[in-house]
Amino acid sequence: MKKNLSKKQKFDKIPDKIAHALIAFVTCVILVVIAEWGTGFLKAEFHEGDIMLKSIYAPFDFKIKGDINYKVTEAAKKKAMDSVTPVYSIDSSAKEAVLNKVNAFFNSLQALKQGENIENSLSGIKETAAPYNIPLPIVSSILDLKGHQEFLAEAIKIIEYILDAGAISASELARLNNDLVKTVTLIDKSKNAERTIAIEELWASSDIRKKADSIPGILRDRKEKSLLIDFINAVLAPNVKYQEEETTLRKQAAAAKIKPTYNMIDVKKNELILNKGERISKGQMEKLDAIEQREPYSLKITAFFGIALLIALFMVLLVLYIEFYEPDLIAGNKELILLASICILMILAAKLIVVSPWPSNLIPVSAASMLIALLLNNRLAIITTCFLSIIIGMISGGRLDIAGVSIAGGMIGIFAVRNVRRRSQLISAGFAAGLANMAYFIGVGLINSLDFNVYMTEAFIGFANGIMAAIIVTGVLPIFETASKTITDISLLEIADLNHPILKEMVIKAPGTYHHSLVVGNLAEAACEAIGANALLARVSAYFHDIGKIEKAEYFSENQTGGSMHDKLSPTMSSLIITNHVKNGVELARRYGLNKRIVDIIMQHHGTGLVFYFFKRALEKTGDDDVFEEGFRYPGPKPQTREAACVLLADSVEAASRTLDDPTPSSIQGLVKKIINNKFIDAQLDECELALKDLEKIAEIFTHILTGIYHSRVEYPEDTGKKK
Repeated sequence: MKKNLSKKQKFDKIPDKIAHALIAFVTCVILVVIAEWGTGFLKAEFHEGDIMLKSIYAPFDFKIKGDINYKVTEAAKKKAMDSVTPVYSIDSSAKEAVLNKVNAFFNSLQALKQGENIENSLSGIKETAAPYNIPLPIVSSILDLKGHQEFLAEAIKIIEYILDAGAISASELARLNNDLVKTVTLIDKSKNAERTIAIEELWASSDIRKKADSIPGILRDRKEKSLLIDFINAVLAPNVKYQEEETTLRKQAAAAKIKPTYNMIDVKKNELILNKGERISKGQMEKLDAIEQREPYSLKITAFFGIALLIALFMVLLVLYIEFYEPDLIAGNKELILLASICILMILAAKLIVVSPWPSNLIPVSAASMLIALLLNNRLAIITTCFLSIIIGMISGGRLDIAGVSIAGGMIGIFAVRNVRRRSQLISAGFAAGLANMAYFIGVGLINSLDFNVYMTEAFIGFANGIMAAIIVTGVLPIFETASKTITDISLLEIADLNHPILKEMVIKAPGTYHHSLVVGNLAEAACEAIGANALLARVSAYFHDIGKIEKAEYFSENQTGGSMHDKLSPTMSSLIITNHVKNGVELARRYGLNKRIVDIIMQHHGTGLVFYFFKRALEKTGDDDVFEEGFRYPGPKPQTREAACVLLADSVEAASRTLDDPTPSSIQGLVKKIINNKFIDAQLDECELALKDLEKIAEIFTHILTGIYHSRVEYPEDTGKKK
């Protein structure tokens, strides 16, 4: 029975309540973040080819791209190409060739001037000028100069200046002017550099006379200046060459950077974008994308708070349900964290599927439903399935069909795992959930008059969803069991195998205890079934509740065949040996890795009960004043759950029933009631959730089973061997 909490106990509960509230708050925040991630007005990522189960209208005016406007696009590309300046390169070898030619010419001229045969001077001039294509008058005028070296130095200086700036042929310059080119790109590979210059900065032979004054340090003597210009015109060769291929490549690159220009299509507010039952086309998909991209910030903010408010509302409802109808679940934080983890992982998986190209009806809600049913309980699984289904419907674009199929498949999955006892049966549960999904989509298709192929495709995907959910549960269930230290009926049955090493050792070393444990298991299981507790947990725990007796089995009456080992011991020592079997049992259970819930029942199966036989012997031996009851009690704790209480009562009743000399139905009934009343009076049931009506049911079932065990058989007459 549960005591009323004192003010101090209520105060001690405050930290737990804060922890529970914190778990709920963090879960709510995470769910809101996941639900809002990447969503906009439509709250979903639709995909081309999907079938719409509702009509969608434009929430505001916007424009979308239509066909490419090729005329505008080509004009933009032409403009980009025209903006590319022609590319020229400086030929460094041309400068060297010109300077070599000038030096060679002056060397020849110097030799001619120093010759003695003046008569042949005319022929000598011709011979000197011929290799260099320099007009004879220019050669003759240079011969008449007094300072050949000064003239040569001046010529070389001006030639270097012009070639460094860039010398271009007159015809090429004329072509640039005709094409109205204002600038060119000049590449100097010898310096690994390029620059953009105006064409006026280039030099042509026709321009030298006009631009001569711009050359720094040019001769100011008009006659010599004119001769110098004529000489340079005669020897200068262009060193700037047009790079047609490079120019073409740069024009193509510029054109490639121009993005196509589209004709814009106006979409007005409330204009129909998609009809119910219509398959999404490429053009309609572009409209949906445009809505997502252009959605006003105010709509996003209001939608965010709307979804946050709804998730918070459902979270509060779920917490209130747990508070009022599942109080055992909030006894600790472990179960709440487990529930929160499953919910978060389920919504995350749903969101990943929604934003992927996969169909939304692949969201395996039934996997979460089955996990919660197996790890916690069916009622909570039903409520949570509804909670998850509504959220998933919202993040799937407000699709009621997805919410509906999630509820249908999840509910069937919960009912299908209700009596699952083997992991292989989970596939059958998934099959059942898949059939429910299939039936749902067929029904929706018929109601909406969808094409047969459309709704049958949806139906088969729904069926695959159920099978996938079962596979997921099979894979992750052991992980959740290990992480949360929770035990399922499947694991309980695996542990209940009588070939378990501890039980095999017990049957050899403590056969009486082994038989006692089997009977206690049957009694506890029946009692839990009668009051609606976990019967399987009680039976399996009962199998192991006395494993601590294996170490000193001969000290326990059910294993004694002769005299008692306690005859030579003091009552205090005997009591210590008897009570120590609880501690030894807990240590052995932990060594073998038994689940905590089983270990707890082993620890609680005697509560803080009194070892009455040895306490009485101590009183008889030493007197009342020298014996303290606390030294003859089990260390506890008292049973904290209904399953632990049923094991305690079954253990006590079974042990006591073996002392009956005449186990008639009435004597068994009286013994059962006496044992239960004594435990109640001794306050051993104060910390568990047993009601008085539960104790009446337990007494009734114990009496029924023990009467069946101890009923007298008809005595068969002996066969005398005589035949008629």
